[in-house]
Amino acid sequence: MALARAFIAACAAALLIPTAHAVPTGKVSTTAEAVCAYRALAAQHPDPKLRNPDDLAAKLCRWQSPLPLDYVSARPIIEQGETYSAFFFVNARTHYFDAALRKAAAEGATQVVVLGAGFDSRAYRFHASLPQVRFFEVDLPASIEAKKARVAEALGGLPDYVRYAPIDFNTQKLEDVLFPLGYDPKQRTFFLLEGVVMYVVEAGNVTTFDFIRRNSAPGSVVVCDYVLKDVLEGKSQRYYAATYVVYAVERLGEPFVFGWTPAGAAAWVKKRGLRVVEDIDHKELTRRHLTGSNGKPDGRVLDWQRIIKARVP
Repeated sequence: MALARAFIAACAAALLIPTAHAVPTGKVSTTAEAVCAYRALAAQHPDPKLRNPDDLAAKLCRWQSPLPLDYVSARPIIEQGETYSAFFFVNARTHYFDAALRKAAAEGATQVVVLGAGFDSRAYRFHASLPQVRFFEVDLPASIEAKKARVAEALGGLPDYVRYAPIDFNTQKLEDVLFPLGYDPKQRTFFLLEGVVMYVVEAGNVTTFDFIRRNSAPGSVVVCDYVLKDVLEGKSQRYYAATYVVYAVERLGEPFVFGWTPAGAAAWVKKRGLRVVEDIDHKELTRRHLTGSNGKPDGRVLDWQRIIKARVP
């Protein structure tokens, strides 16, 4: 399931807007650890077409779970029911966001801002193929420190092409932490919000999208996943594994608090001054990124999470 929602709350808190239950001070998001582990497992997939591209995940995550972290042992357990149902969505989502980043860079993006960065590894995985791109990772101070320590251990040091932006939600805005690190609002930028918007109240999301519109060049792109509003309105029984996942993230202290209908998402993004490029559902995500070499779906993607991509005009 989605995780490091750390980022958008920064803007909300700067305006004294109440947000979702915060990750405890000094702690790392449990959902961020879980998703990192899912990527690490999927990176061992025997089918190259389905294999998760995150070959660094295993070195970055520290998830404490009864689920084995080797694919052969874990796969039968994942297939047993709803407990690990997010595995397939996470794998497909990673493929989609990677493809979106490559496309944005090909179209001229020279900056990538990962909001609620958690244990995202794209800055390190893409550097060789995209050496012209600078990465900015924004997250809570404890998460940034944990990330830096794990990256340094995995790579033998911290790379100079990544800028780490710890943010104090009570006193700082995105401008406060990004601009001093060399972020250039005149450059075309790719903004990634992976597992973020559903954990933050609407006002916080508004502030973040407004920042993107005001502080990035025309042609900049933002991508995010979101949960259907039905799930927040007590209709989770209509969807696969939604009741279980909603309960699970609540128990972790990281509940979902914001969602859209597909039509509502398009209207909301347009109201923020951005142009919707696409909004895809579980069927399209499966067709593009979870259909194996044998032509069959690898698993069942959650039908209540979608991905939307928008562009700065």
